[in-house]
Amino acid sequence: MKKIIKLFAISLLIFSSNVFANTLNYFGFTLKQVALCTDWSCTNPFEVLNGSVEVAVNETGAAPNKGSFNINLPTSGTYSYIRLLVNNDFVMNGYGQQATNKYCATGSSTIYATEALAKAAATDMSFVYQLDKNFVGNGVDASGYGDISYGYGTGQNNIPGYSSSWSASTVNEYTNIYRRDDGNDDLFLTTVLQGSYDFSSGKLPTTITFGIKVTNTYPLRAGLATTSQYDRGRTTLTDGSCIIYPGEFLFDFIIR
Repeated sequence: MKKIIKLFAISLLIFSSNVFANTLNYFGFTLKQVALCTDWSCTNPFEVLNGSVEVAVNETGAAPNKGSFNINLPTSGTYSYIRLLVNNDFVMNGYGQQATNKYCATGSSTIYATEALAKAAATDMSFVYQLDKNFVGNGVDASGYGDISYGYGTGQNNIPGYSSSWSASTVNEYTNIYRRDDGNDDLFLTTVLQGSYDFSSGKLPTTITFGIKVTNTYPLRAGLATTSQYDRGRTTLTDGSCIIYPGEFLFDFIIR
């Protein structure tokens, strides 16, 4: 089986609970692999995509020519989990308010007094997590190699062998497990594949949704380059300058 699926058939979602005036104009990254799995550890993955595909969203939805790709579907088996391999180099454009009521913009370390100034200054920038510092959880290979963010759904905070110091997500219903490679280059994400479709039927699924939605609650986060932010792998500086880093995204993977 082979089918073209849409990764970003979405638009920006705006919630009234947006405390900070944060705006994401563009967010993109390189997807290197998509695999279907039968368990959280993904011990026997079926690769539906193996290669480099650039995907991105802008303020209206999927960015031009970066919203779909081809996959190979299995001919047998039932899969309940999905694992993505993402290049640790994110392209962002936007601006936001940080805790001191000042503003930051992508592509600039300047602290701006007004939202209008930050909006005018925003340019495309490359953001790279310092993954050896960002991942502080355990249960994934070794301490410092992974982390887990529990979903708010029933049973999502009880994944055998994993633990986290973070509160359950208010955005994602399903748990996300993150793992880095031996360097600082790639990031694995494993989460629930909704539907548990039986590919042995020989029929193509009627629904294939690989959605990554951007919420305007925290589409990006603005802050200052402090020791705390350095220790979380969000910056390589501690000079108090402005920094911008990705917020929380809503993942929605369905095959039925």
